[in-house]
Amino acid sequence: MTERHLDHKETLSNGCTIEVKAEILRDGSLKMLIGVYRPDGSVIFEDPDPKPHLLDMEAALDWGVDIAKGIGNGQRTL
Repeated sequence: MTERHLDHKETLSNGCTIEVKAEILRDGSLKMLIGVYRPDGSVIFEDPDPKPHLLDMEAALDWGVDIAKGIGNGQRTL
């Protein structure tokens, strides 16, 4: 059986953390979360329902990580 979910957590050089989750649901649809957080844990950005167009789970996770890094790296936190 293939993996039905993937998670990516990373702390960026400015102290922001990103979290991206991708999961294949029982009906075959893709559920995702993209989150970007300040070093104190407060939310900069959260999208509980991003819409990657026609991407498989692995590609959707990479897409979400790119979005999260773009937002997180643009923050001045340190």
